[in-house]
Amino acid sequence: MSDLNNTTRDPKRIIEAVLFMSTEPVSLNKLCELTGISAPGHIKALIVELKHEYEERHSAIGIVEEPANEYIMTVHQEYIDIVKNFAKESNFSKDELRVLAYVSQSKIVLKSDLAKNLGSSIYSAVKSLVEKGFLEARKKGRTSELRLTKKFNDYFKISDLENTTIKK
Repeated sequence: MSDLNNTTRDPKRIIEAVLFMSTEPVSLNKLCELTGISAPGHIKALIVELKHEYEERHSAIGIVEEPANEYIMTVHQEYIDIVKNFAKESNFSKDELRVLAYVSQSKIVLKSDLAKNLGSSIYSAVKSLVEKGFLEARKKGRTSELRLTKKFNDYFKISDLENTTIKK
């Protein structure tokens, strides 16, 4: 039986479950709504507690604060190569699709140019696509070069690999 007002559930565990299941950053306001807690400061404190729990046990997973008070659960960079093929890839956000479409038009795209053309909302989409293994990012000065990977070609069944940059 569902408890719609969540009064009997631990708000910190609700936040943890929401962030675990979400493929996109979740706003502080949405977390307030889902937990039934109207004080954003209290939600932030619970998120800090969760972050400490993951850090204390040296977890491969962490919680990252994105711009505009949004939060997402991510795998730490050192484990990405091992788990990237298990990423939930069937659901792409609108921003992720925009990024993939833009990058597929060129061999190499600078992240700064991407942000200039598509807007700053692409940063979390780029991060997500790198974590999922669809983009490769190489540091270049103050920005990064973005390239499509073989996984992108395989997923979208692109056979003409000559026209698409792939990760070797």
